[in-house]
Order: sequence, then structure tokens, then C-alpha cells
Amino acid sequence: MPTACWIGKQDCGMIAKKVGNRVVKYEGHPDDPRTGGSLCPKGQAQIEQVYNPYRVKAPLKRVNEKGQHGEWKEISWEQAMREIGEDIRAKLDDDPRRVIWQIGRKKAPEWHNDGFVAAINETVDGSVEKYGHGATCSDAIYRAQELMFKTHGGSETDFRNCEFFVGWGYNMTQGGGAHMCQITWPRQIANARDDRGMKTAAIDPQRRSSGPYTDEWVPIEPGTDLAFWLAFNHVLVREGYIDDGYLTRASNAPCLVATEGEEEGHILRTADAEDPGEVYTWPDGELVWDEERGRAVPHEEASAPENVALRGTYEVGGVEAKPAFQLYTEHVEQYTPAWAEEITDVPADTIERLATEWGEQARIGATVVVDGIEVPYRPVGTHGYHVSQQETGLTASMEQYHASQLVGAVDVVGSTRVRKGKYSGPKDYVKPFRERAFNPEQVTPEPDGPDLGGSMFHPITSGGYSQNHVSLTNPEKYNLPYGPEEMAWIVQFANPVMSAPNTNTVIESMRQIDNVVVVDPWLSETADVAADYVLPAATADKLEGPSSSWNGYADIKQIRFPSMEPMWKSKPDAEIFIELAKAVDAESEYVAAINDELGLSGTEHAFDPQAGLPDDPHRFLEGGLDRWARTQGKSLDWFREGNVLTSDWKVGDGNRYAWTWGADNDYGAFNPYDCKHDFYSEVLVRLGDRVDELMTQEGFDESDFPYIQDYAGFPTWRQPTMFKSPDEYDLTVFSWHQIEHKQSRTANNKLLNEIAPRAAFRLNPRDAERIGVEEGDEVVLETHNAHTDEAYQVEGVLMLQEGIKPGTIGVPAHHGSWKDPETDALDEGPNINRAFPSGPGYIALSNDQAFQVRAKVIPNGGDN
Repeated sequence: MPTACWIGKQDCGMIAKKVGNRVVKYEGHPDDPRTGGSLCPKGQAQIEQVYNPYRVKAPLKRVNEKGQHGEWKEISWEQAMREIGEDIRAKLDDDPRRVIWQIGRKKAPEWHNDGFVAAINETVDGSVEKYGHGATCSDAIYRAQELMFKTHGGSETDFRNCEFFVGWGYNMTQGGGAHMCQITWPRQIANARDDRGMKTAAIDPQRRSSGPYTDEWVPIEPGTDLAFWLAFNHVLVREGYIDDGYLTRASNAPCLVATEGEEEGHILRTADAEDPGEVYTWPDGELVWDEERGRAVPHEEASAPENVALRGTYEVGGVEAKPAFQLYTEHVEQYTPAWAEEITDVPADTIERLATEWGEQARIGATVVVDGIEVPYRPVGTHGYHVSQQETGLTASMEQYHASQLVGAVDVVGSTRVRKGKYSGPKDYVKPFRERAFNPEQVTPEPDGPDLGGSMFHPITSGGYSQNHVSLTNPEKYNLPYGPEEMAWIVQFANPVMSAPNTNTVIESMRQIDNVVVVDPWLSETADVAADYVLPAATADKLEGPSSSWNGYADIKQIRFPSMEPMWKSKPDAEIFIELAKAVDAESEYVAAINDELGLSGTEHAFDPQAGLPDDPHRFLEGGLDRWARTQGKSLDWFREGNVLTSDWKVGDGNRYAWTWGADNDYGAFNPYDCKHDFYSEVLVRLGDRVDELMTQEGFDESDFPYIQDYAGFPTWRQPTMFKSPDEYDLTVFSWHQIEHKQSRTANNKLLNEIAPRAAFRLNPRDAERIGVEEGDEVVLETHNAHTDEAYQVEGVLMLQEGIKPGTIGVPAHHGSWKDPETDALDEGPNINRAFPSGPGYIALSNDQAFQVRAKVIPNGGDN
């Protein structure tokens, strides 16, 4: 039976081997170009998820108070939909800000995260707040990419052509890419090393399992990565590894920034320039200095790219101004490798050598022919993902991207990718930020909800997975329109109690929420202590799709067919939200939303919204997928027969390399990317001015919200808050996501808990000798919140590893939950989120959670 992996994020093609209606094994789909028929252990282990006896088997309603282990009664689907629908509808009609939508790992989001939310928003004056899990995953680097390149995602690399790869906080042999899982990227890295000898360097406080696949391990003090990249780029600038052509043609690096007067810090424009908040791809009228003409002209009207100045000081209308690149060279001059060594513990000569090799390997000016088209060749790439979740994670990610910009290694052959090759043009991900920056009255002290997005607290936000609960426990401080007792929260496959710091804060917040509806196959910890209703979703035993993914070189489309009929009274997520759309009186709106999400609108395959939803949600789901398949020139049966739709990206056709984009745009040679990349972040400068104004007005300053120091045109070093903890906290704790697990989807998977069974405290032997502890000792790990002076304690067992940087202690995520007794014994060790602080001092300006804190180890006696 053809289907697709349900546990991982890549949706790998699978074949379910069945005997009758029983699945006995999952194998890789031989036609999946990402895996070549392989299936990782996580994919194979999902058979345990299907048959797990502790799945929720029917809708449940709480009968005891929240904040403690739940007591439940089984109810019918009809009763659940009626009661939930009436409550949600009443709150929406009163004020949609009273309803929150939160999702974990999205699967077929057209039917819920996008379709359902869009439908209910159509029925109200306003919109509900919608949160993903990214603020505890990797969204700081997403915000950096949106600010700088107008695209959405995390950095990736063209491994088929790269010669030097810097893995920043990245497990090369087990980690996936920004949109890939355990097979595709590690295989591409291995092939690049075997076929071309691609060099790799790992910038990481732990060596992990990438040892044989990296040429150099560079252990770094956790949370200091911004200092490393500032020094790295200092070397590039000092040694002249600069791609002037890229910077002048495709970025705002040559744009003139006022250094005095009322416009100080702003890019100068012509008097008739269009509103830059509206024009985000290539804002008209931004001035550059044309050296041939000897005067300032609009960027797009310069005599030639080579005449646009990147350096110097000029006078424009009586105001001193400098190209943004000139300001940057002055800015990074202070950040020497010797300076960074004191902060990062990375030797200065290591930074010098890596940066110099990066500059040499970039081969500035080189070109290569691909698919018959000549394009630039810059075979150096970087990848950062979960590592971006630190207090200065947004700015560290931006500075990582600066390394690629300086040498022109952005979306060209062999380089760092900042958008998917299938995109036919730039997206508008930066537009809301620009609109707020250039229309500061939009930023106010009053947020619409606990996310704080768009307000003075976080004009740019990642959804504040942990900050939400800090806000809800302090609604007056954050000027919230509603407290938790007036709100409803729909939680779709997320488990904030376990995945967001600080655990006790999340529980305290969620137990007060008036109505929490959890859609999940299991009674997650969030459901246990906070849910009023639990709706049982199916696992791999469901119809779901369409699935759209890629391997970096091709699009892959398929459908997740049910391995078997949904067990017990569980239902596919899509069918649950089809029924819930009915229950909240949003039938026609939901049908219209599904037309939009599946690309059916305006085609002969579109549903009639006026006909509403059929009585059988499965019929609507199956019919919608068949209609989508027909827009692809196929049918549902074509996919059911095991076919996978693959589309290779071609240069000049599928836009595999962005340099070819400029062939037909209005700016010709000045704009090969069809959008201007922000080397200088005027958006952050303007937002920072507004934030400073309002924070002062409300009586706050950087002692209340340390991240307000990070609003600047260029990433600027400041000491992370955690280093203000007392000296007795002499270790830095860091955490990482294990590829063997995937959030709450696998916390109770017995097979995967055998592969990755323990959240031990991983300590370097030198630190263990200093503290007086040994391998296997039971200890107390005490962490300290330098912002509030609170301390947190968790108990655990020591594991000594040479591959952990001295002075640090590593603890993997995904453990320490309370579950059924059968799997609890396998899942050893604490949930480290109990020890991480949340809120100011431990979040980035983009509302992203940090996973680093200062700590000490206290011997506890005994051993394990």
C-alpha cells in the first residue's frame, strides 16, 4: 500500500506491507528521489505508533479541575462537536482575540492550520492568533531570512556543487536540512565528500556523531555565536574577500545612509520615491553614489553597476551620508578574532584560518555553465537551524548570512540557499515588517494577544511559544486584551507543556484557560493537565495530503494514503476540522478556503461553496484530494497506484539558481534576483526607534527587556543575559533536538526510546574531575535565571564525553515526560525544559526562545 511517512518532517514515500488489514512493516518507496527507497529507523518505527495501546480511542471530556492529572469521561463525536462548536462560536462572535490556534508539526495544513483558520477568520471582524512551534525550534533564522532576503526558511546548501561547508550547530550525519529529515541531507553531504572532497567545519559545543564527516570540530561557548560570525566577517572585509558585483547589483549595501540629522540611520531616497513599506521587492528611489556622474542617483538609474560606490563619504542635500557597506566595514573593524576568542573560546587563529579559506574557496568572480546557462559559481555554504534559538539568535543568524553576502554566495551554484529553487519570484514575507517600520503608528503598546506580535514588545515575532505563557501569567504587564480565563485554545498536535520552557510557567498559564481543545492521538502532557476536551486523531492510519516537499533539486508531490482504516474511534485530522468547521457555522467559508488552499479556485475542479459541506467528511476529504490531483493532470487513483509526482528544477525554467531571475524584470542588470537583499536592516533601525519611544513612554527599558538593544542596522554584540548569573554557576547548559525523535509524535514510541533512551547530563571529564563526580553519578543540575534571580533544579545521571566542550553541559530534548507506564521506563532522564528560563533575558527580539542557561552541578550521592 503506497503512503508517506507520518512521523518525520520530510514526508518520505513509503510502502506499507500488509497482511489483511494489518500493517506488518513500513519500507521506503522505491520511486522517492529523496531516499532512493530507503526509510530511516524513525520511519520504520512508526508502526509502533499505529498499534500503541495507549492511543486515545474516543473523544474525552474532563471531569476534574485542571492543573492536575486528568480524569475523563468518554463522549460521542456529536456531543464533542456540539459543545466545542458552541463555545468557540460564542467567543469568536464576541471577539476573535479570545480564540487561539496552536499547531505543532504541520501535516496537510490545507485542511486545518490554513483552511480552518482562514474559514473562521472569514466569519469575524478580525482574526484569531495562530502559533506554530517555530519559536522553540528554528524560527529565529526564518525571521533573519525574511528580513534580509524576503524569503521563508533556514539556510541550506547546494551540496552537489559546494566545496566548503560550515555546519553551524548542525549534526551532519543525523540532522536534516531545514525541510528534510534523516536520509537526504546526510547522504548529500557524504556524497559531496566522497565525490569531490568537500571540506566541512563544525561550529558546535559538542562533536556529536559528525566526527568522521567533518574535517574540523570547532567547540564554541554556547550562546556566543554572534561574536564568532562578527569576527569571521571582520577577516573577510579586512582581507578584501568582497563580491562587489553581488553587493551593488542585488543588495542595498551601496545605498546611502544618513549619518547625521533627522534621517540619521535611514536610507536616503528621492522626494518622489514610492512608499517603501508598500514596495518591498525593489524599493524605488533609494539613493546610491554614481561615481561616473559624481552625484547621488536612484539605485535603479545608475549609469552601470560598476559605477555604484560601496565605499566613501558623501554629501547629499547638505547631509553627510555613507554607503551601507562603508558603515559595515567601520562597524566590524572592532570585532577582531582576538576579541572573539575571549568571548567564544575559539582560538583567534582558527577564526582567521576558517574565514580566509572561506574567502579563497568562494572564488569571487567565477562562473559555471549549468543547463546551458552561465551563472556565478561560489562553492561555499552554511547551514544553521536549531542553533538559532538563543538570546541573540536573530542577529547571529543575520551575521551568518552576511558571510555569504560578502562573497556573493547567495542562491548561486555551490552556495548558501535562501529560497527554494522552485520559487518563480520573491515572496512577501518581509512586507508586514516593512509596513510597521515605515508606518510606526501601527506599533502600539497594546498587543492583540499573548503572542505580543506587532506590538511594542515584539513588532517581529515567531509566535512566542514560551513567551505566550509568561504573558498570560502577567496579563496586566503586557497589556493583554483578555486574561486566560476568558480564552479558548485549540491545540493541534502540539505539546507546549513539554516542549516550551519553563514547564511550570506553561502549566500555570494553561490550567487557567477557559477552554482547551487538544487534537492528538495521545493524552499528551498538555492534554493531561490543561485540556477540557481531547479529540483522538489518527496516526499513519489516515488519508492526508497533498504532500509537497523537495530534496533541494526537485519537487515531490504525493498523498498519504491510510495504511489501514483509522483505529477505534479516531479520525484523520482533516476530517476532525471539516466537522469542526460545521460546528462553528463556517461551512461555506471552509469550502472556499479549501478551494484556495488546494489551488482549485478558478478551475473546473473547484467546489461550490454555496453547497456547503457534505454529511460525510471523508467524502469531502477524498473528493478534495482527487480534485487537487486533477489540477496536476493526474487522478487520486494514479497516486493510489504508487506513483510519485517529481519535477526537477532547471536553470531558467524552474529557477534553480536565482541569478537568472533578472532576465525579464524592470531593473535589468541591477536586479538579477528580482528583489533587493537587505544587507543593511533599515527595518530594524526604524522599528527600534519606535520600540524605544514606546518603552520609555510605558516606563520600561533594557533592564526589563534586554533584547531591545538588538534593534540596529547591523548585528551588534552584547553579552547575553545568562552571563550575569553569579560565578558559582560555572557551566553553560545547552540542549538539542534529536533526529530519532520528533516532538510529541514520538515521545511514547518504545522502539525509538530504545534507540535514544536517556537524557543524561553530558559533561566533559575535565569538568567532572573538577567538580568531584564520575560517570553514572546521580546529580542535581541547578540553573539560574539572571533576569529574575530564580533558580531551577532537575535531577539526572552524568554521562562523561570528550566530545562536549569543557565548561558546558549538554542535555538532549524529547525526554522526561509522563506517559503510560510501559514506555515511561524506557524514556529515562529529565525534561530539560524544566531548567530553562522563559521570558525576557532568554528570548530574542523576534520572540524566539533561548536554550542556553548558566548552571552548576551538585553531587547528589548514589549512582545509576
